[in-house]
Amino acid sequence: MKNAKNLLISIFSAVLISACSTSGNMKLEHESQVSIAEKIKQGITTKQQVYQMLGAPLETTFTENGQEIVKYEFTRMTPQARNFIPYNVFSQVTDGERKELVILFDDSSLVKKFVMNESDIQKRRGIVE
Repeated sequence: MKNAKNLLISIFSAVLISACSTSGNMKLEHESQVSIAEKIKQGITTKQQVYQMLGAPLETTFTENGQEIVKYEFTRMTPQARNFIPYNVFSQVTDGERKELVILFDDSSLVKKFVMNESDIQKRRGIVE
């Protein structure tokens, strides 16, 4: 009886741990291409305003001319129900969404251009995949 209880607790804990995963900038979670376009205006919004809105970027690079490019990313992954079939080592599939915001600043630290991409993604692993 005690072994069965421990087994159930272990399975329940594994399900909770593997249920969902998120990474990146949580402020992008509820943003869309439309909502970002309402908040960020080319030639008007400053780098400081972007940083206040979204925090520090995930990545910063520079063009050959020295203009700054910043990148924000958010990813949420959710496992499919079949992943929880006991002894299913043959196929594990996780569905998710990825949001990526890339902003180019001009020499005056104003937004020169930006693009927000939203993609549905899927991650597969296992012997069959």
